[in-house]
Amino acid sequence: MLNNNERVNAPAKQEVLITRIFEAPIDLVFSMWTNPEYLARWWGPKNNTNPACEMDVRPGGSIKIMMQTGDGQVIHVTGLFNEINAPYRLVFTTTKDQHGNAGLEVLHIVTLTEEKGKTKLVMNVAIIKTSPEFSTSCQGMELGWNQSFDRLAEQLVLEIN
Repeated sequence: MLNNNERVNAPAKQEVLITRIFEAPIDLVFSMWTNPEYLARWWGPKNNTNPACEMDVRPGGSIKIMMQTGDGQVIHVTGLFNEINAPYRLVFTTTKDQHGNAGLEVLHIVTLTEEKGKTKLVMNVAIIKTSPEFSTSCQGMELGWNQSFDRLAEQLVLEIN
């Protein structure tokens, strides 16, 4: 969590809404969000890896991801699940920690619907709080999530084939 003296108001673009259609059944897409082995394969923008990923998928359960950027920087993502309605809805918060500074707190609302064997994903991402160190992360949030969803689509194809 952010320290009180590090909290600042979120930047002007503090919320992103992304809609994607995946050529996969809803149960598989939901598993990609809730199975740490799957999540580690696609979470984060391109060129990122996730050497460690742990999840306790239940309301109040935790998320812990060690994300490594393409240039070797390590970012620790921790969070809590607020709501789980399998396979239709996930609500969770995450906090990013870089160099021991927790500086970005985000609310994620993921809604899945099945449409003729495909899955429609609607994701609302809202920045709750940020520190100056993470203000540039906010600007790239939409691009980063779209790159993550490109990686998710690739993983879905691998699982189906």
